[in-house]
Amino acid sequence: MNFFIQVSNPKYLHRISDEDIKNLSDAVEDSFPLKTEDAFLVWNHIYVPLSYKYDISYMIEDIVKMLKGLLENEKGSINICWLPDTFRCDWKIEWNAGEINILSHWDCTVGDLEELLNNDNSVKMPAEQFLNEWKKILELIVVALKHNGYSKKNCKGLDELITVYENITDVGVLYKEM
Repeated sequence: MNFFIQVSNPKYLHRISDEDIKNLSDAVEDSFPLKTEDAFLVWNHIYVPLSYKYDISYMIEDIVKMLKGLLENEKGSINICWLPDTFRCDWKIEWNAGEINILSHWDCTVGDLEELLNNDNSVKMPAEQFLNEWKKILELIVVALKHNGYSKKNCKGLDELITVYENITDVGVLYKEM
């Protein structure tokens, strides 16, 4: 498989919701410590680490938008400019007839993996499998946010995250029962 996500087992903090936290990105950043396990996005057999505190918190709103588009439309496209300093890349995503194609350009990653990633910069797979790869990471984020007292009322975007999570039908390849 050319694309999958390893969630790992990060610690998350126990905080009382802060009135200054008004969006999903800030809530995710607030919920994870800097020193904890990373998630790994595996792109054509290259493991790219993602910090929960910074990478995923910066990416979460785009992740929700991307997955929502896939869930709601049989055909479509989206361009995403991932902005974290340690996961700086652009994805041109197109899907149709149950297949997804991603063409990427990598600018900056932890471990200076850009040249390797750009040498094999496309992924094609069933759209349902792509969606399934995101299920466990979304679940972990929802659990961490709820643990910290975030709700649909005090965290803009949490309702959309939960809806996307609930509409993904299965887990990714690493989490399927054998």
